[in-house]
Amino acid sequence: MTQAKTDHPKISPVPRAIFAGFIAGIAAGYIAYLFVGLPGFIIGFIAGLVAGSQTVLMMARSREETP
Repeated sequence: MTQAKTDHPKISPVPRAIFAGFIAGIAAGYIAYLFVGLPGFIIGFIAGLVAGSQTVLMMARSREETP
């Protein structure tokens, strides 16, 4: 009748990955903006967004596989 306390629902890492991607994108975009200008900010933001979010998702996946 009662559930075991070990049955915790899995929390999705996607919101945390999106947030980390935005932070990494802003940081990379700002650094690129200092050297190149506005096109550098856009390219740096996109590259940081992808790299930051993928890093968080890969870390979450590796934690799931580790027993």
